[in-house]
Amino acid sequence: MPDESRSWQIPIAIFGSVVLAAWAVLFVSRAVSNSFNIFLYLLANIVLMIDTADFAMRWYLQRTENRAMKEGWQKKPASASGLSAPGQARSHLRPYAILASVYNADGEIDGFLECMEPYRDKVWIIDDASTDHTVVRLEQAGWRCLQGLVNRKKPAAIQMLLAHLPENIETVLVLDPDTSIQNLRAGAFSDLETAILEFQASGTAALCPRVKVRDEGLLTQLQALEYCLSFSIGRRSLGDCCLTSGISLYRRSALESALKRHSLSVYAEDCENALLLLSQGELIHYDDTLVLETEGKTTLGGWCSQRIGWAYGLIRVYVLLFDAVARIARRRVSAAYHYLVYFGLFSLVFQPLKVASLILLALSFLNGVSELFRLEWMPTWAAIDPVYFVAAYAKYTVLACIALFVAVPRKEQKNLVPATFLYFMYALMAIVPTTIGYANWFTLRATGRRIVNDHYQDEESLMRQQFGLAAPFTERA
Repeated sequence: MPDESRSWQIPIAIFGSVVLAAWAVLFVSRAVSNSFNIFLYLLANIVLMIDTADFAMRWYLQRTENRAMKEGWQKKPASASGLSAPGQARSHLRPYAILASVYNADGEIDGFLECMEPYRDKVWIIDDASTDHTVVRLEQAGWRCLQGLVNRKKPAAIQMLLAHLPENIETVLVLDPDTSIQNLRAGAFSDLETAILEFQASGTAALCPRVKVRDEGLLTQLQALEYCLSFSIGRRSLGDCCLTSGISLYRRSALESALKRHSLSVYAEDCENALLLLSQGELIHYDDTLVLETEGKTTLGGWCSQRIGWAYGLIRVYVLLFDAVARIARRRVSAAYHYLVYFGLFSLVFQPLKVASLILLALSFLNGVSELFRLEWMPTWAAIDPVYFVAAYAKYTVLACIALFVAVPRKEQKNLVPATFLYFMYALMAIVPTTIGYANWFTLRATGRRIVNDHYQDEESLMRQQFGLAAPFTERA
């Protein structure tokens, strides 16, 4: 068991350092600012305050409440680490399958098949009514592929694929076609099979692996840092009440059960899976020894579209399954924090404050540019002192640097250094598509239309949401 007196040292040290730094910056800001206003100062720092509080809380939970539970789970007697040879370990591995739903994947299918070649006999693919040459290329390459005649979207497609699996398969890994499995440890027994063996011994419903973003430029580096925070800090702090991701390992019976009660909407489908399972008393763990790499969004338009869909999905699932959220929150302190405080308060209720903070910081930044180059383009009413932006940026960058060393594996830290100095801008930028996604949910219910479309285009789910038809369905015409 962790030493409780020592477990408090880190969060207290972080809190004390942040208070001292904020106190110092506050006095410097007062001295520099021409028109210091404590209300505007606090509003400008709202994103920093939320992210700092979240970081400290998750770090504390990660080091105390969940450590003993994780150690107990990893000491299951049938773990791969306790077996002397790969052949002996493999003999304990029960049947599993790798599932993927593909749709118009011409541009990425070759890379996916190349990565999956070592697991070819375990892979089951369903084509979700592609209109390009995806099916032809799969058939020519000799891969097992179930052809769908109707575009069902991922949850319904995976449900259909599950019905075609042999009955003896009890574990399934759900992948996306832009994903590759990383084998980071040398040996004949792969990281995937090691994780599956541990997972099968645990008896849990699902396992969330660590997902990293492939480095393809500055925008993907920012997403990579975001993913490190989301997985290595966020999901790790949740213990056995973890959220799954779109790429997760499931006990087949658990996934089948969840999909029977699922709305089958593609929006936040992984979050909906997790809430349905956790609300029934199931356990979901995070395992960072299993690493999968995915493609990030390389264009600003694609990134915005993705975040609009994510935000819409979050508020949709949160409202639809709030009773389940309340049941989950009673299980553990970490669950209550994540599902009520972080999702409900920080992500949803505080969004108007984040928008106000973004406007204030944008005006502060523009006024700083105006004063620096003597442009005099800012009207008097909009001339917010530049010190608000400078102070917020400096403090948030310190937090990002701390996160770099805490959340990012050492081998990946060097590549993400540039992202730490721009992460504050990235966090502010994300407020815009997130707000649009939330607004889409309200306008869809009120008028039947979205403010801005996203690339998910799950029109059937949107219509069901508009008319309040939340009952699950399994067949589509």
